[in-house]
Amino acid sequence: MWESVRYQAYEASDGYILLMASEQEFWRNFCRGLGRMDLFEKWPGERYADHARNNVALQSELRTICKERTVGEWLDFARQNDTTIAPFNTSTSIADDPQFRPRMGFLSAEAVGCEQLALPILVNGRSLCPPTKAPTVGEHNRSILPESPSSLAPHRSSKDEHWPRSLQGFLGAGSSRSGYR
Repeated sequence: MWESVRYQAYEASDGYILLMASEQEFWRNFCRGLGRMDLFEKWPGERYADHARNNVALQSELRTICKERTVGEWLDFARQNDTTIAPFNTSTSIADDPQFRPRMGFLSAEAVGCEQLALPILVNGRSLCPPTKAPTVGEHNRSILPESPSSLAPHRSSKDEHWPRSLQGFLGAGSSRSGYR
């Protein structure tokens, strides 16, 4: 909802916030807390679900206002004034979010090949096993394939063209074993 104004992400002085003042009550509380009832009087909106879509004049005011405080100050403001503001995290700020840290966290690049978010799903009250790095090419061939690749295809014809291109030259007696380790 990029055209939304009262339900929108705004830049604070040290990050981003999500203003969620679509309900008239929260919009009024926001304006009163700022000492800017002129904004409410000019654009009171509907009682419910009024996002002030495409109101570029109001959006310009809010952009300026939101940059005047830190994310933490805006969260305190929301609690003190009964309005709706939340942190709007980026990939760099999420790791410091007190709601995120104990619930999810990141899996390290050393463990999984690149930094990833942990899966926040519990099954029967337990976390799933974390993922691991993908194997390197041929890493598991010996544990998956039998000693002789030809034993995989006992009734195969002598012509490789009957097999998928990915297996041609890989299976069967007399064929190249260049892909087998």
